[in-house]
Amino acid sequence: MEGDKIIEKSIFQKDPARIAAKMTGNCPEEISLKKRYPKAVAGTRRLPLADIAVRFSFCKKQEFPQILSKVNEEIAKLGMKAGFGRDKLVINAIRAQKLLEESVNEQSEILREWYSIHFPELNGLLKDNKDYAKVVAMAGRRPNMTEAVLEKVLTDKRYAKVIPPIAQQSAGAEVAEFDFEAIKSYAESLIGSNEKESKVREYIERTMKEIAPNVSAVATAYVGALLLEQAGSLARLAALPSSTIQVLGAQKAMFRFLKTKKLPPKYGVLYVHPLVSQAPKKSKGKLARTLASKISIAAKVDFYGGKPIGDKLRKAAEERAKSLKK
Repeated sequence: MEGDKIIEKSIFQKDPARIAAKMTGNCPEEISLKKRYPKAVAGTRRLPLADIAVRFSFCKKQEFPQILSKVNEEIAKLGMKAGFGRDKLVINAIRAQKLLEESVNEQSEILREWYSIHFPELNGLLKDNKDYAKVVAMAGRRPNMTEAVLEKVLTDKRYAKVIPPIAQQSAGAEVAEFDFEAIKSYAESLIGSNEKESKVREYIERTMKEIAPNVSAVATAYVGALLLEQAGSLARLAALPSSTIQVLGAQKAMFRFLKTKKLPPKYGVLYVHPLVSQAPKKSKGKLARTLASKISIAAKVDFYGGKPIGDKLRKAAEERAKSLKK
């Protein structure tokens, strides 16, 4: 425009979806006009768009508010699609996995208490809940617990020799067939729940390595997913300072510190990272700080793009762990 005079125009098709796409992306008409008028700048004055639309036969005046409303709807849809990423899928997956894990642990406690009526000593022998459920479901009663059967069932084969003699001398009670079938059925359902939780974990591992390979290399895929859940998105994680990443997941401890000014949290979900969980108590905070700084760098590389540096960052954190042990 020159003053109130339009010197050039380009009419869009009367399609709200196409108009929205052009307004939020590359608009060929705008690019063409800018090439012809390189000194032109976007105006600050509000234009009578409805009158202009009528003047150039784009639509009738009463139609314009409806078209404008539909265009705004399409722009909102495009904004939602642009805001969606696979990091949101991982966040929901990690929430599902945590709920499944919690449910599996509760079910395992119930199974142990239930089966202990028949074979109480097994509860102290097998600490692994998955193996415990398999023994109950596949081996069943104490007389069936031979070395040959248990070797097919157990992950840790050492217990295949330990369990049979203890089963023969067990102080447990005999259980009627009808009652035992109920226990066995429950154990089978628990195995199914374990498999579901494992599949969700596998999905998290695979997807994290695709969308955040550097974070996965430094933090491990699972801990990286926990951090992603706490941050809300990969973009948000990349924007956070390392000091905040260090205490992600320690909200309650942070609120307590802000209220009492005593004992600030040294780590949140980073506590489950192998380097932190296996470190001496006095070194855990220092290692969490080191890891947080490396994860902060890794998240930025994953979000903004760059050369893979995850392995290098992980090795630096491992070297720090070794030096603290010395």
